[in-house]
Amino acid sequence: MYLSPVIPEASLWLLCVCFLCLLILAAVYMFRIGSVVSYRRKADRERADKPDADYLPASVVIYSQGDADNLYELLKNVLGQDYPAAFEVIVVNEGESTDVRDIVSSLRAANNNLYLTFTPEGVVNLSRKKLALTLGIKAARYDIVVLTTSAVEIESPLWLKRMMQPFGRDNKVEVVLGFSYIKPDEDCTFGKRCRAFDYVADSTRWLGAAIAGKPFRGTEYNIAYRREAFMRNKGFARSLNLCYGDDDIFVSEIANRSNTVVELSDESMVRLRHGNHPRIFMERSLRHIFTERKIRRRPRFLMPMTGWLQIAALASAVAAGISAYPNMQPAIVAVVMVVVMMALDVYYWRRAMNALKSRRMFFMLPWFSITYSMRRLSRHLRSVLGKHKRYTWD
Repeated sequence: MYLSPVIPEASLWLLCVCFLCLLILAAVYMFRIGSVVSYRRKADRERADKPDADYLPASVVIYSQGDADNLYELLKNVLGQDYPAAFEVIVVNEGESTDVRDIVSSLRAANNNLYLTFTPEGVVNLSRKKLALTLGIKAARYDIVVLTTSAVEIESPLWLKRMMQPFGRDNKVEVVLGFSYIKPDEDCTFGKRCRAFDYVADSTRWLGAAIAGKPFRGTEYNIAYRREAFMRNKGFARSLNLCYGDDDIFVSEIANRSNTVVELSDESMVRLRHGNHPRIFMERSLRHIFTERKIRRRPRFLMPMTGWLQIAALASAVAAGISAYPNMQPAIVAVVMVVVMMALDVYYWRRAMNALKSRRMFFMLPWFSITYSMRRLSRHLRSVLGKHKRYTWD
């Protein structure tokens, strides 16, 4: 073995490929992950608040599936919001539920802005969730609806104020995309770190696109829009045959660069409650992969491309070192570029994990980043070949 600045042409080309992959990767990280981290940091800095008189009335629509215990805590937090304008709370439960009715009745005695409605029993060939949201939105008295579900916990009394702040009487804002996070100690089962990374990576994908002016998705747990936009779009008419799509297909239809704002302040975030996180994560991933195929304007390449870029860079680096052996000069250069690539993973993904209130990781981040695209491909295949519920008649 020896060191020589004279590098074989094949090894030189392989090093150039590795370097090019590294440059593209750095650019994607900077413009996608970096933009989300920067946006989140600015949202928590001193912000110019508008006068209380400029806040518009709001209708909070809560979708429930009979989970009365979670609903009780959520309603107390929503009804106790520090909001300077009038607001109402509409609970839409999937089917009749005596427990939910009792919970709402007990709180309604002291809150005359609380209402309850149910979806009819026996509905077939129609998405029950979309029917519930449609009933809630049509029942709303005010022009702006803020949607969430009983699967979350609202921790800040300023949640509604932050979600409503972008709306104005004269501005063009019609959609506000909030965020829901998973507290690290809520998921303690096997694979928790990998799921945490994938959740942040998936979230960064749609948040980064929305911040860049290309919104195509939101989260069903925390979103607000004008009733006028809902009615103009004829509600969920274009995806009525699908079980889901209310937070991506519908959002892609009404959201655009000029009418959509991303809200990432700490007070605006909601926390997903505990549950069977492996099952919930997989179901959520599969349904979004399926419904996103129905969206025209979605970022198809940037974020999923990063893993393949890293795999290509690693393969090129290894091939460059082997092809030049026993000259170790190309191997040393290749190792330096691989170390830089892993340092980029740690730097950007660690900041993203912290910004979106996820797990703090370090050494595992390069591995999760490199294999992320392969996991997405696996879920794509499972979405296509699996038998999970996709259409209303399934």
